Amino acid sequence: MQTALPAEFKRGQVLQLDGVPYLIEELHVTGTAKTKHKLHVQVRNLHNGHVFERTFPDNERVPTAELEYRRASYSYARDNVFMFLDAETFVELSLTGDQLGPRRYFLKENEEYRTVVLEGRLLDIVLPDIVTLKVRETAPAQHGGGDSAWKSAVMEGGLEIQVPLFIAPGESLLVDTKTRKYVGKSG
Repeated sequence: MQTALPAEFKRGQVLQLDGVPYLIEELHVTGTAKTKHKLHVQVRNLHNGHVFERTFPDNERVPTAELEYRRASYSYARDNVFMFLDAETFVELSLTGDQLGPRRYFLKENEEYRTVVLEGRLLDIVLPDIVTLKVRETAPAQHGGGDSAWKSAVMEGGLEIQVPLFIAPGESLLVDTKTRKYVGKSG
């Protein structure tokens, strides 16, 4: 099994901690010239979706996992299980709502996504940084308001975000998948 030192960690890498795969989502170093530097790593458990932060001493070797990336299209959801169809093998793959977390709001039927597979098991999907979603519900559009005036809108998929006052129901908007915030109008 391959191992890596914390200095070699990078975002998107998978660590095997106590036999469970964890995806590195964020990392940063703390410490001063007088104190020892520590690497703080935000990891997501790829089995249950829980996210937490862990620190690693700079000399600890950590087992890593080799991932396979495939294309799969989102088919449907039933009872908090989200079904995907592998683009090459046409095998149905599934993730639970807990594994997806708030990323499930960005899924669209028949859209193709990059999936993360470990030993033949679907562990995760990779969302694009920005997706286009239609406004399902919001107050009627108002013109003439300042740029600092916002209102609540429910997007397709159920995501609720803040949008400018001039946005009307049915419009397509660009939404950042990491911050879950309005970026601009689509098209």
